[in-house]
Amino acid sequence: MKNRIIAGAVLLLAGLLLGFVPEYSRLVSAQGEIDSLRQQLDVSRRAEAMNSFRNRAALVYIETTQSNFTVALGMASKEFTDIRSFADGTADAKLKGELVSLLGARDAIVAGLARADPAAGLLVRELFLKMQKVE
Repeated sequence: MKNRIIAGAVLLLAGLLLGFVPEYSRLVSAQGEIDSLRQQLDVSRRAEAMNSFRNRAALVYIETTQSNFTVALGMASKEFTDIRSFADGTADAKLKGELVSLLGARDAIVAGLARADPAAGLLVRELFLKMQKVE
């Protein structure tokens, strides 16, 4: 009787282990896939943000060349605020450095747009061209 109980317990334990191993293997595989998808999502979000920054810089340039300095000033201020927020939130040191370097033009651009100086358009154009190099 005692041997039967021990044999039953061993069989039960073996059955549990046989059921656990494939499930654990699937769990590990699913976690790896989740990590891969998260990385792809991060890359996509980064690309989307950079495209948005480029597009908005182009719009600021267009508004500046059309002498809509008030509109361009509002757009530029929001653009720089958003770039700062994105730079602060990124873990990529290279990207953060590139974005912070773009922010160096902020004061000159905002001041030029506030003075309605057409030369501010050149600064915005330079900013846009620098943004094309940021990946």
